[in-house]
Formats: sequence, C-alpha cells, structure tokens
Amino acid sequence: MADVSWISSVRSTGTLNIDKSGVHGAAWSSAVSAAIRELNTLFTGNQVNVTLAVGESAVILVALSSGRYTFQVDGTNQSGTLRTDILHGATRSIDRQTGRNVNFNRERAYIFLPLNPRVNPRVASSRLVGEPVMRVIVAHEFLHALGLDAHDPAFEGLLSQSWTPNEGRRPAGDTVSPFGGTATLPPLTLSADTLSRLRALW
Repeated sequence: MADVSWISSVRSTGTLNIDKSGVHGAAWSSAVSAAIRELNTLFTGNQVNVTLAVGESAVILVALSSGRYTFQVDGTNQSGTLRTDILHGATRSIDRQTGRNVNFNRERAYIFLPLNPRVNPRVASSRLVGEPVMRVIVAHEFLHALGLDAHDPAFEGLLSQSWTPNEGRRPAGDTVSPFGGTATLPPLTLSADTLSRLRALW
C-alpha cells in the first residue's frame, strides 16, 4: 500500500480538523484529546508540517463502534465491522484520482474505535484497558488518517501492526509494546521510517 497525500486544499492549510462528537465516555474522550496534543508535539519537534485540531469543517471523523459501523461515500452508505474488545481501531478513507494523475488524494477519513477494548481480548472477563492504551490506539489510527496506510515494517513505534498488552496494577498503568519488541507505549513514539514518510506527505 502506498502512502496517500491529502487534497491540496487541505494540505495547503497544514491542519486536519477533527470531529470527535462520536466519542463518549471519560476515558475515550481523554485519550483522543491526549493523542492529538502529544502527536502535535511530536510533529512540531520533528519538522512534520501538519497540526491536528478539533474544529469546524472537519475532514476526519472519530467515533466509537459497537461492532458494525457505517460511513457515507457520495451519498451511499458503506459499512464494516470492528470487534469491540480488541486493541486497534479501523480507519476508512475517501481517496480519489484527480484528472490524469495516477496517484490518489485523500479528501476525508473516518476513524472507528473499539467500544470496550480489553487487556486480553481473548478472555471476555478481562477488564477494560486504561486510558494510556486507548491513547495509543487512537494515535495509531490518526497516523493512518494522515495518509500512512501501511504499517511500519520494522515493528517500531506507534505505527506497529500489532501490540502486546502490558497489564498494569491499575488501568492507568497499562501500556503496550510493539509485537516482538521491548519498547513500551505510551509515551507515544514515532520511528525514523514513520517520520520520513510523514515529512514526505506534509
């Protein structure tokens, strides 16, 4: 999968506006706000010229999913499913070819988050993860929405394909590690590969 640039009218502003009205509950709301804040700090410190902001004229919509989700493309409903207990979300986008351009440009993205992510999704009785892990989940999906469709091939940092959960003594102490790695997130970290790809898009 190739990375996808946003349409020029969005890219020229250097800002991606987000509608998070589909997110409810204290933990998820806090996680989304923290992910936006921390990603913006990472972008500023690493010469990635884009800012995530909550505001009007949103081009990224974030919502919780109770299993099945829908979104519109040219007035037609598209749908998918997302398990409610897993440690990742789903990002869907509207990408179009413009003129004779063989590349696609992104004009909208939809992020769907699992309603009740659990420390061990294979055990229905395991408790819900804490806000730190929710923050990693949504931040990962923001990277996809920014245009990075493929995961980090080195399984490093926030764009890793899968996570190993590290259960804390309390939910606030939960973290995850990239599968096969020893790093723990949060704090949110971006690999050199991820930063290079982001700079190419922004």
